[in-house]
Amino acid sequence: MTTLESVGTSLIVGSGVFIVTYYLLINAGYLLIHVLALFQLRDNVRESAWDPSFRAFDSPFYPGVAMIVPAYNEAANIVESVRSMLALNYPDQEIVVVNDGSSDATLERLEDAFGLRPVDAEVPYDVPSEPIRQVYRSATHENLLVVDKENGGKSDALNAGVWLTDQELFCAVDADTVIDRDALLDVVAPFLEEPTRTVASGGTIRVANECVIQDGQVKETNLPKTGLAGVQVMEYLRAFYSGRLGLARLKGLILISGAFGVFRTDRVREIGGYRHDTITEDFDVVVRLHEHLSDNDVDYRIEFVPEPVAWTEVPESLRTLGRQRRRWYRGMLETVVASRGLFFRRRYGRVGTVVLPFFTAAEALGPLIEGFGYVLLPLGWYLGILNVEFFLTFLLLTVGAGVFLSWFGVFSEVWSYNRYESPRDAARLLWYGVVENFGYRQWKTVVAWHGLIEFLRGEQSWGVMERRGFGDAGTEAAAAEATVATNDREDADDGGFVWVDRLADEPGTDGLRWLDRIASDDRPGAFASVTDLAVGVGDGGFVWTTDFSEGVGDGGFVWVTDPTLGAGDGGFVLTVDDGGMRVAATTDFSEGIGDGGFVWVTDPTLGAGDGGFVWTRDAAVGAGGEGFVWVVDATDASD
Repeated sequence: MTTLESVGTSLIVGSGVFIVTYYLLINAGYLLIHVLALFQLRDNVRESAWDPSFRAFDSPFYPGVAMIVPAYNEAANIVESVRSMLALNYPDQEIVVVNDGSSDATLERLEDAFGLRPVDAEVPYDVPSEPIRQVYRSATHENLLVVDKENGGKSDALNAGVWLTDQELFCAVDADTVIDRDALLDVVAPFLEEPTRTVASGGTIRVANECVIQDGQVKETNLPKTGLAGVQVMEYLRAFYSGRLGLARLKGLILISGAFGVFRTDRVREIGGYRHDTITEDFDVVVRLHEHLSDNDVDYRIEFVPEPVAWTEVPESLRTLGRQRRRWYRGMLETVVASRGLFFRRRYGRVGTVVLPFFTAAEALGPLIEGFGYVLLPLGWYLGILNVEFFLTFLLLTVGAGVFLSWFGVFSEVWSYNRYESPRDAARLLWYGVVENFGYRQWKTVVAWHGLIEFLRGEQSWGVMERRGFGDAGTEAAAAEATVATNDREDADDGGFVWVDRLADEPGTDGLRWLDRIASDDRPGAFASVTDLAVGVGDGGFVWTTDFSEGVGDGGFVWVTDPTLGAGDGGFVLTVDDGGMRVAATTDFSEGIGDGGFVWVTDPTLGAGDGGFVWTRDAAVGAGGEGFVWVVDATDASD
């Protein structure tokens, strides 16, 4: 063996020993946290078993709570989510929806559903957010306030809500969240026990996929049908019923989910609100509260209450989930770096001496080191130095410990509040605890490395989150997807094109789909015949494609800024067949109704940008003085 080979072998062996030792210590820490979580869960279950002799939501002693809902392009979920909050059992609540410059029909849906009226009052100038366009109050629900502002991101939207409410507490809620009816009563319990000390409290997040949601409430709890969403159920149980509870027992809770957390309004204002330069504002604000209160020698508590539940939709495709997890990982690194001054300092108690260092080692560095271990295994085998003991130890500390900790979370669920009552569901959860360690866990290490690269490059984007929606909104979106797949509808005369932002085809994952029933008050826009294509929404156009990863059939329209992506050499005509009236791609316009059709051209006579649809009788040319563009207000465009 040469000197170089000897050095390489020593490095590999040394790295292997380090990885095994590292994971031995990390899993020992995880085990301790999970055991502490069981004790905490036992106490919470005992407390929840006590039934007060009065109706809690009629009590005048509960502090006022503002439900702050940042909403950016949440047209699919926003109405159902707000309805769930209006139905909450709580004596004094205000709902503040912050429309963060949405480009879809979010504001229009709110206006139509709740009868919004402008508030005739000046907005304070010291709000640390992007400019506020208008503030609305609902004509039907006095406690519903809607803030319409320019886009600034989730942190910016939260700040607008925090500064525009006069409630003692505020609850940060995601727009794609449905909250259990009594959840707010439960999550504010720590503020009732110690009103001066408690500054924040968080509840549990559960997966809403495949659950039956009616009138803003979860009526039936079901496990997702897809394995990817099912594995995420397992992750959420482990994170909340083990991780959060254990850290709360240690008096070192550093993360309250941005989907459902309650904070003292004045304390968050003291630290300047949410930072704009982070994409995981929920993690960042809690760590900054720890730092600020410790620096000022304030006696405080930050609690986690496992019983109150908020339900959220999780991604069902690896692409969308990968975007979400990369964003989470980048945000975690941002907060860890920003809070490095807290590490190993006794002034910050267990948060500084134990919790933050362990969290960084386990959650930030752990996936990277694990990924390195997966690289070392084939290298060791190739060099002939991989021994059975190392392989089995590594497998035990990663896969074996992962399965054990996941089953620990299932046990906590079944033993405590048990929303999944069927034994079959419990068996599926145990199965998910096994399969997530074979393929999915390794995929997450790749995502973490990808997230690290994005962090080092200074990436700040959120990425597009594809959602099916809840209740009526979800049904509407699903209907749109189903009808475009078959291209045949009943009562086509009652239908029209609507913009749906859930197409898988890039760019923008947006596209035009046909709905056979459209409520006029929900229509976000229309095709308008104009002589200037520049008045349209966006700077691209609709092209026909047969490459839909989520659909079947002949294809559909997608929005692109590159006309060459479309299926050219022809156009679209209205035809009538056994399935009713539909739009068909063709090179012979004589097949359609009338003697012409729409073609896509890159040089409209009076157009601008990359191209547009024009009406012509010659499919091969694509000529004419006007075209069809997508506008939000068709009346103004036509004029």
